[in-house]
Amino acid sequence: MADASDLGTEVEIDDNRELVHLTGELDAETVPRRLRESEDWFEDGEETIIDLSGVTRADSAGVALLLEWVRDAQANRASLSFVNAPQQMRAIIDFCALNDVIRLRKKRAA
Repeated sequence: MADASDLGTEVEIDDNRELVHLTGELDAETVPRRLRESEDWFEDGEETIIDLSGVTRADSAGVALLLEWVRDAQANRASLSFVNAPQQMRAIIDFCALNDVIRLRKKRAA
């Protein structure tokens, strides 16, 4: 069970690029809060990169959240990619054959 104090979100804005660093869990318990936090992340024509290196645990609800973010970004004509996804999350994405929908990059672009 995640303690709310264990969840972190740090957003860096650089020109037309937004870099979001997540820490803590991405599971059924934390997804609603994460979704509320992300309401303004995706803007027309901007690029958002979500760094998942600080995610300590993820389940299928966490992957569903990534799908929701993909939909939100597409609806707002924004570019979205994910970097540094933990192995647990990569395994779920691979198993569900979502690699073409959820764009995962191994390392954050400098």
